[in-house]
Amino acid sequence: MTDIKPTVHSAVKRIKSFQEISLGLAKKSMMEEGIRCPQCPQSPCNPGCPLGVDIPAFIRLLREGDAAGALAKIREANDLPAICGRVCMAPCEQACVFAEQKKSIGIRALERYASDHGRPRFALRKSIQRSGKKVAVIGSGPAGLTAAAQLAAAGLKVIVYEMMPHLGGMLRYGMPEFRLPKNVLDAEIEEIRLMGVEFKTNFSVGQSMKFAQFVGEGYSAVLLTVGQNSLSLVDLPGADLGGVYYSKEILLSANTRFVDQFKRNPVPVIADQVAVIGYGNAALDCARICLRLGREVTLIFPETAEDLKVYPDDVAFAQEEGLKFEALTKPLSILADNSAGNFAAGVQCVRMDFADTDGSGKWEIKPVPSSEFVVSAQTVILAGGFKTNAAALALGTNLKLQENGSVWIDPQTSLTSVPHLYAAGDVVAGASSIVAAMASGKKAAQSIIKAVR
Repeated sequence: MTDIKPTVHSAVKRIKSFQEISLGLAKKSMMEEGIRCPQCPQSPCNPGCPLGVDIPAFIRLLREGDAAGALAKIREANDLPAICGRVCMAPCEQACVFAEQKKSIGIRALERYASDHGRPRFALRKSIQRSGKKVAVIGSGPAGLTAAAQLAAAGLKVIVYEMMPHLGGMLRYGMPEFRLPKNVLDAEIEEIRLMGVEFKTNFSVGQSMKFAQFVGEGYSAVLLTVGQNSLSLVDLPGADLGGVYYSKEILLSANTRFVDQFKRNPVPVIADQVAVIGYGNAALDCARICLRLGREVTLIFPETAEDLKVYPDDVAFAQEEGLKFEALTKPLSILADNSAGNFAAGVQCVRMDFADTDGSGKWEIKPVPSSEFVVSAQTVILAGGFKTNAAALALGTNLKLQENGSVWIDPQTSLTSVPHLYAAGDVVAGASSIVAAMASGKKAAQSIIKAVR
């Protein structure tokens, strides 16, 4: 938690719009926050960043008035600073020396300031000497984009293959515009394109090309970064009722249709009362999308509000926008409306609370006896229920998988069980944060560079 307060649109205004809600820091606020950084000799924030950004150094450049220098310093370790400055979970802030007082330096907001104000007006193609060796990156999400930039910077010829019509993976299709504007994502991708990376869209790996064909066409390595997109049904009674959807259905629809069209006629159809079950970014994003459609929305999750796996500011924004939180609440089943056929009518829930059940002094969250109640909802959104992308298994190889169905890799090299085939991001780790996926892509790229040189 930080004390820093970026400029944001009012809740009344933003609830009617899908535009980005935060305008970032004003220069005065940036300077005040930058000066607050103590420039610790052994900075705990640095190891807190999975990408290894030199945080005190870029903050020092910012408070000296050198936004371009600050951005260049960030880019030494982070190829997507404008994205991280908006949607990173900021583990570096949790590692800050002021974290215990809940007054961490607003590192994420300062990174956004550097990316917004330090970027040159006209981006130029980078002159990089090429080795002639080719690497294919399958998937253009955070792991794939980061890996592509790292590989290109090392002088390799990189071609990124993307199944969807537009680049960005979950950054484009799994995140609403009010958190990550598409023009910001496009600008970051253009920076990578100017490094010499080639992109091919509408390319379904396994259908368009098998792994053997990549090898046959002279690729020295192939990196798989396809994420988790295959549906895995949630084991909750009533999940098969009409009006029950999975989070990615909502997010994909909101990000592929024109905003005005989506608001007038959302597909899937969103009823007046909505219940969202989950406690991560996908759940909160779906809830806030439905609020912008004028719906009454309740977020149901079994932990406390402090345990939500989202950035604290987003929780505060959602509360201001009118989202109802049912914390310490466990969904038991989705109820059917008998008068409306096989459609949802609500969620049967039970209250949860901390209890020392065996007298050991170890507190656990347990159901509260006789506390069952119903959250009325004709639309229920399940945030979860996805597994390894089927594209990973359609390459025509015998990939070794982990027990949870994710792709197995050597933890040191990111190499799969198939020679020359590497993997990174959510296809390996399961659902993770953006910065964790980026770090995974970066590590895999560094292994490929060592192997093919």
